[in-house]
Amino acid sequence: MTILIDIQALQHNYIATTKTHPLSFSVKGNECVVLRGHNGAGKSTLLRLIAGIIPVEQGAITVSVPFSYLGAEFGLKESATVLSYQRFIIALNGACTTTLPRHRPLHSFSSGQKLSLRLQSALRPDRKLWILDEPTRFLDKTATQHLWDCITLHNEQGGATIIASHDDVPITHRIISLT
Repeated sequence: MTILIDIQALQHNYIATTKTHPLSFSVKGNECVVLRGHNGAGKSTLLRLIAGIIPVEQGAITVSVPFSYLGAEFGLKESATVLSYQRFIIALNGACTTTLPRHRPLHSFSSGQKLSLRLQSALRPDRKLWILDEPTRFLDKTATQHLWDCITLHNEQGGATIIASHDDVPITHRIISLT
């Protein structure tokens, strides 16, 4: 299977383990790779490095396919309505379905409902790589199972997913430990 992410001799000040042991690994299509580590270990930093949000200090990261990124921060305009956010997602993905009332402002919903809506902009079928930071932290059991089903289908279709999570990920192919 094709390599979608290739990390070679990565070192970064916010990823403690890389100061003594540079990090090298690759992610291929059909894989779900989970980053593990305590709070502050550098999981989110590594995802931001992969997404190109922050610069690499030492080493190299090559991402060879289009990707989508879901950060841990909400990044939603709280006064926006579900309808306006749906329009944004439709512009990105071509589709967005939700059972949330379309004219209510986002600030009136739970964290889980907001995360479910944000996941629709990240789980793009046209992107071979999904980069997800703590994607289940506010989801209920049903929404979490739906997420795992989406990732499983994505991986079966040749896509890859890299997830930073403290939760169990039932479809894990490999764990990268940052502790």
